[in-house]
Amino acid sequence: MKLFGFNKKSKEIKPRITKPDREWVEDNFKWLITHYGYPVRGNEQIVLSEKFFPKTFSTSDLDIRNLIEDLCNLLSLDSAKINVELHSDLRDVYAMPLEVHMPFEVETEMKEEGYTIGVAQSLLKRPGRLVYNLVYECIRIRLAESKLQFDSGGDTGLFLFLAGIYFGFGILLSQNIRDIGRDNDGFWQTKWENVSEMPVEVMAFGLAMYAKLIDQNNPEWKKEFPSEIRSEFEHAIAFLNDSPPTIYNRNELEANDLFDQSFNESKNGDFESAIGTLQKIVYLTGDKQMKADVYNNIGYYQLRIGEYEKSIPNFQKALQLDPDFGFAHDNLGYAFLLTGQVEEGKRQLDRALETGNNDAAYSYRNLALYYSAKNEPEKAEHNFRLAFDYKTIPVDLLEFHYANFLIHQGETKKGMEYLEEAVKKGEQEAIKQMSEITKNESQHDRR
Repeated sequence: MKLFGFNKKSKEIKPRITKPDREWVEDNFKWLITHYGYPVRGNEQIVLSEKFFPKTFSTSDLDIRNLIEDLCNLLSLDSAKINVELHSDLRDVYAMPLEVHMPFEVETEMKEEGYTIGVAQSLLKRPGRLVYNLVYECIRIRLAESKLQFDSGGDTGLFLFLAGIYFGFGILLSQNIRDIGRDNDGFWQTKWENVSEMPVEVMAFGLAMYAKLIDQNNPEWKKEFPSEIRSEFEHAIAFLNDSPPTIYNRNELEANDLFDQSFNESKNGDFESAIGTLQKIVYLTGDKQMKADVYNNIGYYQLRIGEYEKSIPNFQKALQLDPDFGFAHDNLGYAFLLTGQVEEGKRQLDRALETGNNDAAYSYRNLALYYSAKNEPEKAEHNFRLAFDYKTIPVDLLEFHYANFLIHQGETKKGMEYLEEAVKKGEQEAIKQMSEITKNESQHDRR
């Protein structure tokens, strides 16, 4: 595949990237959108600031662990699965003459149980370069966690830059694709030169493509680019305005905005509004995965308002579009459990675990409900404990269901403690149950 040829003879004001390279950028953005959806309009590109890196800026000294925690938060990664090892070499020996070509800076060892990022000790003296390398490696981990086959050989490193732009790290990557400098203490001089494999022209075009996807022709964040990239970026924006990419689709952008709106509505507990918002998307999007997500979320919000039977066809529609949609299998299993179809529910939960793209904490919560329905309390307790162990973010109704299980087992005091936790989370199901318990206790006291 021909990549990265530049037309430097033309005097027209246009990006210096060739047609094959433009198509390569667009094809890879299409691939990312297929798996992750359109980026949300109004998104910002991430900069190294307290807003995006609160833990990193919470201390005066650079702490790699804090930096990893912030990157994991930005990329929805489990920081507990990522270890960091510092490595020393001749670059750490003062006044040691050496010349190193393509030195090891950061490398990641990927295993099923987690990831180990090896970092050259010398990078601690160059925070910008350290951040750049850790962003690059965390993007690699993010793709690996999604279980996507992104390694295409020679183009893989270049693709990771585009993925970095897609996930919002374009500024941090662009600021360090060329790192040239020197340090002189009056006695010893150190020089370094690191030039990324990503050409400036292609990086700038990818950033412009992202800006178009979020419907921003003149984003505020472009001022953060190095001058050479900013110039190419502006030329690329002008070109894309005249020749919009095929992936730039206003209906899809509107659908993505509505999806984000529905998520915020659900977070506020307004599930009926969230359902209405999602139903509008079905008539806007032609994106198969987006439709699967829409049907899955409609079904889930119906579960949350007690419409268990009505939720089932929506999960089934999601699975017709994506048979390996682990979250939909999990939710369908949950719906079957709530409607008394426990064996069919168990079958769906097993399928969710097989896909590997489910949330294990939700799956174990649902398996606990299955064993509770089968009157196997030891297995139910075991799966509840697994759900708590695998929980990396709050799990809807986990404390609520565990509270009911404990109360049913006669552990009322402990069960009420968990019910109170669910109430603190603002879960309407828990609030309603607590209100009923309080009302019953009040009536009993009056007798």
